[in-house]
Amino acid sequence: MALSEEKEKELVEKVELRIALADTPEKYQQTLDIFLAPLLLKLSSNFESVRKSVFDIIKDVLIRFNALKTVTLPVDKLLLQAKTPNLDPNQDSSNVRLYSLLLVSKGIDRMDNDAKKELIPKVMDGISLMPINSSSRLFHILCKLILSWKPPLKGSPEEDEIRSFLKLENSDDLEFLLSYFTKFFLLIPAKPNPESGIVPRGYSCPGLNSNDVSFFTYNAGVSFTQNQLLQYKSAIFKFVTNGFVPEDEVLVKFLCVVSADNSDLSDSAKQNLKRLSIPYEDNDFISFLIRLYIGDKSTGTPPVKPDLQERIMSILNSSIVATEDRNNVSLICSIGLNSSNYKLRSLCLEFIRLVAKYNYQNLSNSESGSNISGYSTSIASLIRNNLHTEGWPRLQIGYSTPNFNTSILQRRLQYETLGDILRKDFELVEDMSYIEFLFDSLKGDLSEFISSIQEALTSLTIHLKRLPSNSKEKLRKILKNFLKDDYELELLDESKKDSVMACRYISIKFANAAFDFDDPEARLLNILGTARTNRFDVIEEAHKGLNPYWFRVTTASNTTEFKKTSDLLASDIQETKFPDTREIVEVVLKELKNSIGLSKFTISKTLGTATRFIKQSIISNAIYSESTIILQDENWSLRIEKAADIDEKIDMLLYKHIIQLESPWYTKFIILLLNEFVLKTQDGKQLYFSEYEDSIFGQTLLFLLKYSSRSTLSELNRQLTDLFEYLLDIDKRNDTDLDIAANSLGIISTECSNSPELNFILQSLENNFSSMDKCTLIYTASYALPRLILSIEENSRYRTLAESLLDEIENNFNHSKIKKYIPKFISQIAKHSVLLNFGIERKDQFISKSIEFLSPRLLSDESSIEAIGILSIYSEDTSTTENIFEKLFDTHTSSQVELLFSVGEALSVLASRWESKFLSKQLDVGGQLEKLSKAFPGKNEKYVLEKVMEACDNTKPSLRKASCIWLLSIVQYCGSSNIIKENCRDIHMKFLRFLGDRDEFVQESASRGLSLVYELGGKDLKEDMISGLLTSFMDTSSGMKMTSGSVSNETQLFENGTLNIGDDSVRTYKDILNLASEVGDPSLVYKFMALSKNSALWSSRKGIAFGLGAIMSKVSLDKMLVENEKIGIKLIPKLFRYRFDPNTSVSNSMNDIWKTLVPDSSTVINFYFEPILSELLSDMSNKEWRVREASTSALLQLVQTQPKEKLADKIIDIWTMAFRTMDDIKESVREVGTKLTTALAKILARSVDIKNGATPEASSQTLKIILPFLLGSKGINSDAEDIRSVALKTLLDLVKNAGPSIKEFAPQLVYEFTLLFSSIEPQAINYLALNAENYKLDSSMIDAQRSNVVSNSPLFNAINLLIINSDDSNMESHVNNAIKAVRKSVGLPSKVAASIVLNTLVKKYVLTIGPFCGKLLKCCVNAMDDRNDSVKEAFAVSFGHINRISSLDKAIKYANMVAEKYFSSSSISDKKVVGTIINSVLKYANTQFNNLASIYMPLVFIASNDPEEKMGNYFKEIWIEGTTSGTGTVKLYLPEIMDLLEKNISSSDFSLRHTCAKSVSRLCLDVDTSLKESEVLRLFGIIIKALEGRSWNGKEAVADAIVSLVLKFKDVVISNIELQETITKTLCTEVSRKNEVYVRKVIFPFASYLGVFSNDELIAKFISISQIIIDGYEPDAEDAENSGNLTTKRIKTSNDISKKSSKENIKKEEFLVKLLRASSKLCKIQNDGNYPTSLLSFIVENISLLYKNDYVLYTWRTQLAASEIGSEIVELLPEDGYPSQILEEFRILWEIIFEHNCNSENIENVKLKMVMLAGNIISKFPDLRLMVEKNLIDFSEQDLTPRIEAELKSLSLNK
Repeated sequence: MALSEEKEKELVEKVELRIALADTPEKYQQTLDIFLAPLLLKLSSNFESVRKSVFDIIKDVLIRFNALKTVTLPVDKLLLQAKTPNLDPNQDSSNVRLYSLLLVSKGIDRMDNDAKKELIPKVMDGISLMPINSSSRLFHILCKLILSWKPPLKGSPEEDEIRSFLKLENSDDLEFLLSYFTKFFLLIPAKPNPESGIVPRGYSCPGLNSNDVSFFTYNAGVSFTQNQLLQYKSAIFKFVTNGFVPEDEVLVKFLCVVSADNSDLSDSAKQNLKRLSIPYEDNDFISFLIRLYIGDKSTGTPPVKPDLQERIMSILNSSIVATEDRNNVSLICSIGLNSSNYKLRSLCLEFIRLVAKYNYQNLSNSESGSNISGYSTSIASLIRNNLHTEGWPRLQIGYSTPNFNTSILQRRLQYETLGDILRKDFELVEDMSYIEFLFDSLKGDLSEFISSIQEALTSLTIHLKRLPSNSKEKLRKILKNFLKDDYELELLDESKKDSVMACRYISIKFANAAFDFDDPEARLLNILGTARTNRFDVIEEAHKGLNPYWFRVTTASNTTEFKKTSDLLASDIQETKFPDTREIVEVVLKELKNSIGLSKFTISKTLGTATRFIKQSIISNAIYSESTIILQDENWSLRIEKAADIDEKIDMLLYKHIIQLESPWYTKFIILLLNEFVLKTQDGKQLYFSEYEDSIFGQTLLFLLKYSSRSTLSELNRQLTDLFEYLLDIDKRNDTDLDIAANSLGIISTECSNSPELNFILQSLENNFSSMDKCTLIYTASYALPRLILSIEENSRYRTLAESLLDEIENNFNHSKIKKYIPKFISQIAKHSVLLNFGIERKDQFISKSIEFLSPRLLSDESSIEAIGILSIYSEDTSTTENIFEKLFDTHTSSQVELLFSVGEALSVLASRWESKFLSKQLDVGGQLEKLSKAFPGKNEKYVLEKVMEACDNTKPSLRKASCIWLLSIVQYCGSSNIIKENCRDIHMKFLRFLGDRDEFVQESASRGLSLVYELGGKDLKEDMISGLLTSFMDTSSGMKMTSGSVSNETQLFENGTLNIGDDSVRTYKDILNLASEVGDPSLVYKFMALSKNSALWSSRKGIAFGLGAIMSKVSLDKMLVENEKIGIKLIPKLFRYRFDPNTSVSNSMNDIWKTLVPDSSTVINFYFEPILSELLSDMSNKEWRVREASTSALLQLVQTQPKEKLADKIIDIWTMAFRTMDDIKESVREVGTKLTTALAKILARSVDIKNGATPEASSQTLKIILPFLLGSKGINSDAEDIRSVALKTLLDLVKNAGPSIKEFAPQLVYEFTLLFSSIEPQAINYLALNAENYKLDSSMIDAQRSNVVSNSPLFNAINLLIINSDDSNMESHVNNAIKAVRKSVGLPSKVAASIVLNTLVKKYVLTIGPFCGKLLKCCVNAMDDRNDSVKEAFAVSFGHINRISSLDKAIKYANMVAEKYFSSSSISDKKVVGTIINSVLKYANTQFNNLASIYMPLVFIASNDPEEKMGNYFKEIWIEGTTSGTGTVKLYLPEIMDLLEKNISSSDFSLRHTCAKSVSRLCLDVDTSLKESEVLRLFGIIIKALEGRSWNGKEAVADAIVSLVLKFKDVVISNIELQETITKTLCTEVSRKNEVYVRKVIFPFASYLGVFSNDELIAKFISISQIIIDGYEPDAEDAENSGNLTTKRIKTSNDISKKSSKENIKKEEFLVKLLRASSKLCKIQNDGNYPTSLLSFIVENISLLYKNDYVLYTWRTQLAASEIGSEIVELLPEDGYPSQILEEFRILWEIIFEHNCNSENIENVKLKMVMLAGNIISKFPDLRLMVEKNLIDFSEQDLTPRIEAELKSLSLNK
């Protein structure tokens, strides 16, 4: 039932009365417990009067509550009521909640920490369900509660208890709190209205809208200062990160925001983030970050500040999810690219690259992915515009750009980003504008951008094929402009040349990517790219564009489509079409034409390459679509070079193709080649274009002439003369070029028989054969006449010339110049059937003489062998044939393989004549082969074959080798003969026997012969051959029958060194027995015998495979291994090891044996793994180095191919032996050992890498096994440097890859790594540091560099990673090990590392390491006693870091120790360390510094006055940093400063006394009159004490200070007579010292003091000291304190007029003037009422002396000062009279001054001051007026200036 207003009011009044009657705090608290909460319910009353009464009561309650400090409020009841007020549903609960929470907020301030802790869960529970005004106040209450929160130890049981204690039942509450905790770190405080005190509302912060800000401020009724905000943030961070959430992963959003906070908390947040796995692909997390980054217009939330945007962007750059929303991408890019923040722009560019990589369509504004020309276009253009703005094409550094390195990095990133965009968008590339832009940039921008621009351009190759035709033509022109000439290279410097080369490289890449291989102009670009002036990479890329295989490889990846590996590697051989022959030739000819007269054109440098490619094009076009041996694989260039010589089909196809090339362009090309070959005409006229000579011109010329049509040859008649003239210089030509020229001349002449050019040549032959110089003529005739006679049968002229030619040859057999060419001449004459045109007698005569000439040369000259072989075609009787065969046979003794092959070719001609392929291929006169074959029918095949096969059975090694090669040649060149085919079986058997020969070449020849015989045989023969070959391999007994000879105990089976098993090689049957015995099975001797018979096959497998393909099966030992497993256990490991023998022959042989005997290698290795591994580990310590090396190599292969689990049991043994081999005495063993350890390290790193699939348990187990080993004496503590290096690198890799698994080992690893720094430092550096003075180096600079190396080293990066991966459970171990490392470290690097470890630990455990602060501070203090200054400073910095987390009592304790260290040490380095400590505390622990300022700041003040200038300046800088107001800070710490001064000013350390004294002096200047009298007196006491003792340089400043203090606190001194007397006595003592220099300085403050406190006695003292000073003054006098009394000696002066202006004279004069001016200020009534007339007399006397003395020459300075001093004394005279003596003194003074100042040559100011003095004298001394006026009247007659005249007029002189 609702109560009436009166009733409600009555109830409220009763409560008010009860509260008012509570007369004790206890009763008052009891009353509040009962009535306060119900009273607040009345705030929901419908009656205003009731509500007003309640408000009044609340005010009174609060007033009384504030007064009664022991009273507490019923917080629990109020909190419960705020959450669930007991009201009717229709009642407004807002005021009840509001004031309940207001009182809760008040009440918690009087709760103890335990009570606050218990209240926290109650406050959090249900907070998300509360109205926003209530939840905001609850949030503020929660923040207040956690201000006193003590976080549990991370990873401890206490943390689990806290998690359970704080666990929230409603997940919405947790989400709500985390959200607002996170937002709180975005809050920027606003001050309340200064007039109303109301917290403002409606404003927003970066990342927060107005409602969010109101939640924290207006709704909660609070405002924050910066310090309060930092306090709340720190409390929230500790609370949230230590038990608030069930799993730390929930905190990732919170930590991301905090990591960008501008407080120290950001470091801790970053450390925590490193331990978490950031969910880069979580939609909710990424959306949260994006909202922060871009803001939210719908809620009015602005983007966060740039620092947080940077942090967010760095995360987004690793998230693919972030690239999926088009609108978000657009806003992110827009904000980033338009930001003025450099780093944010750079991160944005990286984000664009990420989007371009994964979701390029989202760079577009369009909805369809197909139209991507929107936003991407704007980004590309914006980047291009930015590049233009920064300076284009070259970067310009101006005031608006960042520093150089920053500009470089950002511009490079812009180019790379632009490349990524263009790569994804063909439409941007289509019009070529961006390509042109990038080319211009590449050419014009700085060299630092070359790689980035190249990368951008290279990425565009995928688009080039799709370019429209007009764009391709434009591209052609661009590319050619870069390649066609070298004009730019001549003009540019080296840096610019790199840019041009980069352009050329890209041009070649583009040419290959944009155009097909059959595009002639594109291939021309490749040809131009091969110029020698280009860089190697340009040339290499250009050559790839001329090779079809490499062209396919390079262009296969130029697509966005998926490509098979076989396509990318071009392993599937495809035929690529070459440019049309005519087109490529015409393109080259056109380029040559354009280059005429232009020497820099590139074509002249690449004509050789062009010719070579044209030749390849001709061959490729000829064989296109045909099956030939020319496959376009990686060996294509080798195949095509010799294809025409060895393949009849290719020869035929070439003939068909080239014969059709009848056209002017073809003829021009041949003429071009001929000109390039002959170079010049006889009169010296140049015929060539190419800058370089190249054999390809002649080779291609002869190649084309051989296949050219008759009509084409007939057009070359004019070139006959050039060739003939070329041959005239026979002495200058090599044999190859002579053959080309002569053959070319001969071929052309066959179709130019009627040409005048040929007629000229023939006439030359006819007329000059008898001349002495006939070599050229014989050469020409030998090559031309035989072809002419063969092609034109009836021509008596040719026959006559031929007869003369024979005579000349015969006559010149012994000619020194000609005889070497005669074999060639004979060959040309014989093979073209010239001898058939002569009678039998003449023919036989020539043949007989020729054979006689050639026979002695057969063992040394291949051309002679060829000639005698060709002559054999004329043999018609058996005797001649046998004679020639015997002569050829006798050459078997030669060891020259090439010569033996030549004999084989000759034998093929002897056997088959023109049916020999060797001879028939030499014919270059068309249509004559059939004729020649008929003229010389073959009839010697059987004879020659039998003889050669008979020789094959001979046991003589040289003959066996020769006969094998000859038999191969006969089969090769005479294979079509029926005789050969009929004897295939016998030939096959001969070759089979040769396979067992020890000579590798014989084996290869035999294998080639087998393949040829196999191809010649029929089906039955082939089957028999296969069977026989397999039998020879598989059946020992059958195989033995195939070879002659037998095996005895001394029969050599292997070459020396082929099989090495220890001390010697396996060579004899006896050795085989020993090896079989080693294995343990004597029956193996038969296997090895069979093996020895076939030992040549070890290295001839390739030969067999080349000839036979897959016709041979392999022998297997499977059966033997199955039957006797013990044999396998012993044999397989040894065979496995032999495969890796360092002897190449052995290893190759063993590999072939292994492949033959072991069909399934992996299965066998798996089966015998344990024996193999044990054998290898054992043999790695064998005494024979070959065994050690082979075992190590074998183990390397084993560990790389076997699962790591199989190695686990032996891993320590493997590492031990690997390290042992690294330290082997043999270098090659060490190299293999290094490879093994490198492989082991990689395997080990992968085995502990959880990201790579390793389980945490397995990773931890592996580390437990391997870490002790690597850290032990066999690892990083090994004596071998290489082992230490590898062990360390392995450890670093483990740390990098192990992740959380390394945590339990982290403290020990950090300790070991720390100690390791000194041992890994190069000894040269340590030596240099110790002997720096000897090399005139600064040791401190060296130590500084050594320290920098430590912090930047990979080793310390590993330490940092270890600490990051640790948690609170490791903290104590880390701390103890760090302290231990400090104590154990030896050498600067380790000590510095230990100090940095301390810093890192503090940063890592900033919230929890506090309890260890005392130990850490003590450790640092002890370490600062080190002898090395750099070490001291390092630990001084650590001291500052540790102060950040230390308790106040510990900080105070060690701060006092630091202060004591300064005052107790006389070492400059120790003092500097103290400064470093204070500076470090100020820098890294500013809050703590403020707490310790009363200790540190007085010390800094005193130390800043250190007499050592650098030290003083160092502390002055600290003073400036530590205070905002210099004098204010001095006043603040004045008592402490004076305490230190009193304590140390009497120190026995003179330097410290000096410092204190200077500090006192400065202190006196800094204090003001507001100082208390007691402090003033104390300060006087200190400064008087400072003046005690002997004088020292700078002590005068203390005297100045005491006087300034007297003047400042004059009243105090006057009132304290004792103090006054002490000061007077002190100053008198100081001016009475014997140190002449010091007294001259201290006399002036003494004079200032007398200006306040003076009497006759003091004046007399002053006059006495001053007179002594004046009498004995020397400007450069040394300190006279220890040398006797003040001297009165005067310095003799020279009469040199320049003495006046000398520095010494001026210094003397200025000092004396200064002293007299100081004296003049004392000429006033003293404290005792007397006037110091004696002082006046002193002044006048000395002014007179200044004008008249022999040690100072007066100048205008004296003249000016005399007048001014006189005027000042007049002004100080009393008004009521003066002693008569004064009048006389002034008369004297005036006379002196007027005498010397009135001269006309004096300066104006001197005269002016004199006149002004006269006026003062006249006004003050009427008795002197007459005299003064008279003087002035005389003076006025001079030529005076207007100023002086005016001054005289003002005096009203009585003229």
